[in-house]
Amino acid sequence: MDYEGEGKPEIVLVHGANVGSWCWFKVRAALEDKGYKVTAVDLLGMGRDGTPVDQITSVATFAKPLIDHLASTSNKVILVGHSLGGVSISFAMELLPEKVSKAVFVTACMPGNNQSASDTFPPDLFSGMVAKGVSTLKYANGPSSLPTSFDVNISAVAEYIFNESPKELTGLGLSLMRPNPFVPMVEPLTLTKEKYGSIRRFYIVAQEDRLFTPDAYQKPVIEKNGPVEQVFYVEGSDHCIFFSKPKELTELLIRIAAL
Repeated sequence: MDYEGEGKPEIVLVHGANVGSWCWFKVRAALEDKGYKVTAVDLLGMGRDGTPVDQITSVATFAKPLIDHLASTSNKVILVGHSLGGVSISFAMELLPEKVSKAVFVTACMPGNNQSASDTFPPDLFSGMVAKGVSTLKYANGPSSLPTSFDVNISAVAEYIFNESPKELTGLGLSLMRPNPFVPMVEPLTLTKEKYGSIRRFYIVAQEDRLFTPDAYQKPVIEKNGPVEQVFYVEGSDHCIFFSKPKELTELLIRIAAL
């Protein structure tokens, strides 16, 4: 068993794009009921953090709440990143490897060295979402500059990320989604074997994910940017596995904590 001091290891949950720490509420409660200390962070500009997203210009700035939390801990934690949250946990693993015992990528971006999140995508993944009007870009610095943030079309996004989730949770999620800084999509990360590569990695595949589909994204990114110690598959799960299969996700996190 992987214990820190006299208790179980802290599990730190990191959300993906356009959401906040609120997305983990079912998983967080279930883990806490099992005796785990759980921290769900709001990345800068997300959730309850009021920082204007168009002013966030680096992954380091975006991930600062996560880095600040890790810097304050005395024991190693288990980092869990969902979707675009894989970028933030990768950045944290490289910066503070001594604070992380294991990392769990939950249907998540898992960049390699000198890669951005978008570098790991199939060519038409994000551009296709924009072309279909599912995602929209904002250019706060003018149309000749890079986008500064991206938002989702509430009427169109549900079929991609909540296709297996209960209606009441889908409604909750759609009501709380907000714009996300653009920089975590396009800033390459420096990830070294000595730091990032020293941490045990696990990957959870959502089998019914229509955004990061298993065959087009999840399995290829594991093959290209692994190795990971173990891959777990959750049947009947959409992209928002914390809503569609919270019990199964919780059980897997507990299982990984004990490995």
